[in-house]
This record gives sequence, C-alpha cells and structure tokens, in this order.
Amino acid sequence: MQPIELFRDCYQIHEEKTLHRLCELAEVRRLKKGEIFLYFGEVQTHIALQTNGILRGYYTDVDGTDHTDCFSFRCGNAAMPPCGLTEPSPINLMALTPCELVTLPLPETLELIRQSPELFQVYSKLLTEALRLHNGIKNALCNYTAKQKYEWFLQEYPGLIFDVNNRYIASFLHMTPETLSRLRTATRKRIEG
Repeated sequence: MQPIELFRDCYQIHEEKTLHRLCELAEVRRLKKGEIFLYFGEVQTHIALQTNGILRGYYTDVDGTDHTDCFSFRCGNAAMPPCGLTEPSPINLMALTPCELVTLPLPETLELIRQSPELFQVYSKLLTEALRLHNGIKNALCNYTAKQKYEWFLQEYPGLIFDVNNRYIASFLHMTPETLSRLRTATRKRIEG
C-alpha cells in the first residue's frame, strides 16, 4: 500500500496540502518475520502506521519470561507502544509475520498535526481507539473465564489463532499453552460435532 492510499482511503484525509506534506515525510518500512523494530526502553523517533502483517508487543519480566502485551494486525493501526510519544517504550514491538509500516518522523508530524484540524481529528481518533482497545483487553483479561477469554480473542482478533504461535496467544490471555490447547480442541469438537 502506498502512503497516499493509507492517508486518503484509510484515514480519510482529503486536505491536499496535508496529504502532500504527509507523503513528503512518509517512508515505507518493511519488516522481516522476527524483526524487533522498537525495543523496551527506546524512545520513538517516528510514528509507525501499519499497512499489513502481524505485530506483537511484549515485555520480559525479571525472570526472563516473555509476556505478550498486545497484537496489531489491522491496516491503519498505530504500531506504537502504550506510552507518551517522548517516553521510553515499556514493551518491545516485533513482527510475527513480514510486515509493512508507513513511518513519519515524530517532530515534523506533530507540527503538522498542530497545523491541520483534519489531521488532528485523525490523531484524536487513533488515540481514542487505542484507549478503547486497551480498556477492552484489560476488562476481558481481568473479568472473563478462560473459555470466555478464548471466545473473546476469536471475535476480536479474527484469524490470528491460525497465524500466531499458541504460546504468544496463551501469554496474552494469561493462561497456560495447555489450557489454550484444551479450549481449541473443545471448540473444534463442538463445531464439528
């Protein structure tokens, strides 16, 4: 996907001056499977907007165990950590599949957001969606049973169950890989039965 398509078709930006400047600033970055493009503790220098692929956000605890914090797979998602733009990242961001991002340099993009009411609306919408997403995740993980979490995951992340390692999904859902495997088997039997 070309940056102009992302800006015009996905984000519905139509102001020609803003589109022109965004396209001047934009760079397409392709990630290989397994590539980490933002490390824990690193401060972002670019805004990253996902066009395809699957990304995983994760952190490593004091014992060296990885914990999946989030997945991103929708075109137009802001592929960024859950922190302020100038704060160190609390997670690593890694490509689980080959991915493509449109990146924009942070200082110039923030200035453009301040100048363009249309772009400010897009920025506000992305922030609101990120808050809504993370609140939904927190609610599901804290309040649902293992079965409910699995069913919620299937609904909120369609198709990812086939493309993402079970260990990462189990970690995200705060359950063991064995529990996830049992839930998958039970669901498959129920559907086939």
